[in-house]
Amino acid sequence: MVRAGVWMIGMGWLAAGTVAAQERPAMQAYDRLSAAREQAEAARKDNDTPQTRRKAEDILRKALDDSLSPATRDLGEGSKALRYRAFNIRDDLFALYVDEGEKTKALDMMAANLAQDGAPLDAVYRTPKAQALLKDEPRYQSMLARADMAASMWHAKAIATPYTPQLDESLRIAGLSLFWSEAKYNFVHFGNVPNLDWDKAYLDFLPQVIAAHDTASYYEVMMRFAPLLQDGHTNIYPPKELRAHFYARPPLRTALVEGRVLVTFVGSSTLEHQGIHVGDQITAIDGIEVGKYATERVAPYESSSTPQDRDVRVYSYGLLSGDKDTPVSLSLVDGRGHRSTVLVWRDGSKYADRKEPDEFVFRMLPGQVAYLAIDDLESDAPVKAFEQHLPQIMQAKGLILDVRQNGGGSDGYAFQILSHLTEAPIPGPASRQLSVSAVTRAGGGLSLEWQPLEDSGQAYPHLTSPIFRGPVALLIGPQTFSAAEDFVMSFDTLKRGILVGQKTGGSTGMPMSFGLPGGGSARICVKWDSYADGREFVGSGIAPTIEVKPTVADVRRGKDAAVERARKALLVASAK
Repeated sequence: MVRAGVWMIGMGWLAAGTVAAQERPAMQAYDRLSAAREQAEAARKDNDTPQTRRKAEDILRKALDDSLSPATRDLGEGSKALRYRAFNIRDDLFALYVDEGEKTKALDMMAANLAQDGAPLDAVYRTPKAQALLKDEPRYQSMLARADMAASMWHAKAIATPYTPQLDESLRIAGLSLFWSEAKYNFVHFGNVPNLDWDKAYLDFLPQVIAAHDTASYYEVMMRFAPLLQDGHTNIYPPKELRAHFYARPPLRTALVEGRVLVTFVGSSTLEHQGIHVGDQITAIDGIEVGKYATERVAPYESSSTPQDRDVRVYSYGLLSGDKDTPVSLSLVDGRGHRSTVLVWRDGSKYADRKEPDEFVFRMLPGQVAYLAIDDLESDAPVKAFEQHLPQIMQAKGLILDVRQNGGGSDGYAFQILSHLTEAPIPGPASRQLSVSAVTRAGGGLSLEWQPLEDSGQAYPHLTSPIFRGPVALLIGPQTFSAAEDFVMSFDTLKRGILVGQKTGGSTGMPMSFGLPGGGSARICVKWDSYADGREFVGSGIAPTIEVKPTVADVRRGKDAAVERARKALLVASAK
């Protein structure tokens, strides 16, 4: 169980704090209670004394009374985030009472929260300070035991064991069974794989996991199970102790371009001296024709939502991955037709001169068109990059934002950037979850109910300035994925500009993560997102307004046709 307010913030969804600014009574109440928590924290921040603690307690107590008043409770019936604000305030009071050494008051707060939600946060109730104060209190131990019982229903600790080189057969079967059952009742995109018999797939894989002779071979099998669901947010991952066995790759980037596998980036001068250059075609890997190698040795392990997403994962992400101690032999043909074979180490430590492509590149293009690459949404770095270059952007005749290499992160960062492009609220996706009624099933019925999430379609309020009002182009492609696709969807819904490039990856949503035997992990997509008006893009991708595909000649010449096409379109638009 994950409490609503914490869940939305932690996953980068439309955090309750961002929608609080909207002029709705429930969100106004949420904003008021959030402000009280901030005031209580500020009261102790720079001068933590008994006097400031009493001041913080007074603020939090009044906020708790406010949250439990009939008027606020009525508003909370329509807002889970508001309902859980009382929970968060009690968490704050628990921590304060622990600091004060007031055992009874701390335990009262913990008991009230357990009555509301049976799975409290260990980060609050199991801190070293809390355990030191309360470890001998029977009431504390009893409540922790109840919380652990609730948590054990979902965390499967007996199955999610630490890493060992060998796994018992019972654990191997249990891990497969856990993933199968979690997907069966929670995966939201079975509609995209109508011909998949999930139960039969489970039975087909049972003898394979039984035959796996060690943990590495077990995950060789398991990593082929998840891709059957054809969803980029549904995966099985090996334990960290085996990542170098599966995921090591040389400092090269590759892509499928016009049916050929090309080198698109060389991240080591050592490799350049060996004769590998951007634009070289890879014709074979370890003596196996590259298409055959990709189909047989890479594709079965890659979870993907669309054909274009699959090509990226197979030919860009996974093609050269493997054991770090096993070098890979590449057969190459350059632009002049010269053939060569180069042995390349997957172990990155072999390349002291290893480098990565520059991130968040900004430049002014001919005609006073600004260009900014937004390479990820994992932190506030893209927001800072955008705001750093706002003076130039505000003077530009047009703006190109490039999310072709953006694999996602937090919607919130995307919305902060979008709010510099419009005064309108930023539209979010329509979101649904699957609900299966056991009572209906007991009566012989087949119930699959799609429930909208509480903040489904909620708009992100416009909170920033200045606003760039010139024409905008968004560059998109198959590597535009997850939160980056939400960015594209919002931009498209706003009709703020043109989309240039290729279809996006076609995968977004929220994955539910859990542990597997031997230190591995898995995730399953449990949230179904679409445009607010119902248009679907998961399983298909968002199509560009102007399609521009890279060519072999473009890669070899270092030409970016999508940037040039977008630049010309913006100059035409700015002249109108």
